[in-house]
Amino acid sequence: MQVSAKAFAQFVETQFKLRVQASRQRDRARQKPQVSASHIFRALLWQAVLELGSFLALDHWLRGASAALWLAPQGSRRGSDTTLLKALGQWDWGRLRQSSYALHAFLSQRGYAAQTLSSGRRVKLAVVDGSCMGGVWAVALGFAGRVWQTLDLERSRGRGHELAAARRLLGRVSCRLGAGWATHLLYDGLMAVRADFERAILRWGVHLLVKTTEQSLEVIQSCRAAWQGPSEAALGALGVEVARGVDAARQMQYVICAQGGIEWEGLRWKLKVAWVRQTPLKGARAGQSEEYWVLSTDESLRAEEMRALAQARWGIENRAFKALNAAIGSKKRYLKNPQVRLAQILMGSMGQSLVAAFREWLSEQAGGQSWDAKQTRRWVGRELERTVQELSGCGSSP
Repeated sequence: MQVSAKAFAQFVETQFKLRVQASRQRDRARQKPQVSASHIFRALLWQAVLELGSFLALDHWLRGASAALWLAPQGSRRGSDTTLLKALGQWDWGRLRQSSYALHAFLSQRGYAAQTLSSGRRVKLAVVDGSCMGGVWAVALGFAGRVWQTLDLERSRGRGHELAAARRLLGRVSCRLGAGWATHLLYDGLMAVRADFERAILRWGVHLLVKTTEQSLEVIQSCRAAWQGPSEAALGALGVEVARGVDAARQMQYVICAQGGIEWEGLRWKLKVAWVRQTPLKGARAGQSEEYWVLSTDESLRAEEMRALAQARWGIENRAFKALNAAIGSKKRYLKNPQVRLAQILMGSMGQSLVAAFREWLSEQAGGQSWDAKQTRRWVGRELERTVQELSGCGSSP
């Protein structure tokens, strides 16, 4: 299939209505801006698409010929890094979040926000995780679907304060998206408390799925004591599901013990608990067994499904934090204002999700032919430069 950067621009304009979302943006730093908030919003999206690793690189690109072709006209002023920093420091987060949630609605409508497990079960999995992003601590909530999307962010006070920030974030997401906004919510051992299993069902309307290596929880201790001795046949007779397999993608073999109907004193719902033991087949940790536990209020999950959902925990690290850092340097300490950093991250995340959505759309148009992320970024950059040379005669932009 013949594609061009113009096709990507047309996709985001016609399918996502990017022009409408950009026109909604505002900042409180400037009374009569010569460079509009709409222009800045688009520039931050393109920073992630083109992998311009810093505000300096973005500044150079904005001064080049290709920026004039792909951003709304601004006359002779296209915005410097100083302008960007000033505007983003007092950005209207209500309007920015509105656009991020609009992107989620777009992805959901196209079926990109959900995923189908190898068992055939379709789930809409939300993942919450905290991270230090260039000196700024924040909690992110993303959807691990066919397209990864970081939906929203909440700043936290630092390491050890992620749980309070996560609860605020989840409360806001639930209010905005309504009941049934996800089928499952994956978090780490910080949420392995009765109160959060109850909050998940009663307030957030989702099944909480906790992956933890914590051994002190009484529910885990009791399961370990019951499952450690008997043979697999004896465990099966007791109603314990035992599954073995090899994860070819991650090059490891595993065994899972899982059982529903587990009572945790003080919790009104019964849990399904899975004990996952796995051994890498290659690499520095080859032959070294590791284990973790998965707890969920969704007793209908099979053992293999619990492991697959728990492994998606790495998605927010690899498909969000690491990918964004590679694109825009989000973990580098070159920004001092936390609000600038978080605004850059959310806008950049939107840009990356749009690229991934376009990649899915290309595959659909090509009858299922796969397009990977590197292919997409490569042709976007190539087509931008080719168009600049043809239309402006200016050669490559900085």
